[in-house]
Amino acid sequence: MDTLLFTKNRYYVAGLLALCILSVTSFTYAGNMFLFDFDKEYSLPSLYHYALLLICCFGFYWLMQSERAYDVWFYAFAYLLLDDMTTLHETAGWLLGKYVIPTELWFFSKRALGEITYLSVVGGLLGCLLVKRFFAATAAVKKQFIIFSCLIMLFGLFGVLVDSIHEEVCVTPGLLCMLTGVLEDGGEIFVTILIIHQIRQLLTSQVERVSERPSPGM
Repeated sequence: MDTLLFTKNRYYVAGLLALCILSVTSFTYAGNMFLFDFDKEYSLPSLYHYALLLICCFGFYWLMQSERAYDVWFYAFAYLLLDDMTTLHETAGWLLGKYVIPTELWFFSKRALGEITYLSVVGGLLGCLLVKRFFAATAAVKKQFIIFSCLIMLFGLFGVLVDSIHEEVCVTPGLLCMLTGVLEDGGEIFVTILIIHQIRQLLTSQVERVSERPSPGM
């Protein structure tokens, strides 16, 4: 775990920790500052996450050049980047919650249920392609699919469940509202860093396999 988090990705993790500290510190001494607010689009934490998602897109694009099965992950992360930059699922969740979802369920608001419904549809469409690619892939690629799927589910845990708790807490703005916002978006950023690590491992192994091939003249 030390190698996974603090050797290969120590700079990414250091950036996340710095943003968390700046967010908490700025809230404590200056209130919610847009620049360090995890809740605000195009703040430093949001821009940092956009950059990491873009790195994932590039990584999966390179992987799919040698293994077509990874195209589903490229599509998934291109969607995540678009969604994160445009608040697409939040808007869809609000519309579904207002006009379609009849009532709240447990501690989930109608908007949260709308977001879950929307993401389930999008996830279902991507899931169909994922299943198709999975069964057509080699055993090694199937193993990577399982790893990426687990990481995406962890990403969704922060993006949906923690987000729902964050919305309920933020009915009364304050320290707890800010901390749950940091937990939600910080958790998503952390999982994205883990995904970048996994992509890097795959790209490195591809380069090593190519370098080990004998030259045509030998």
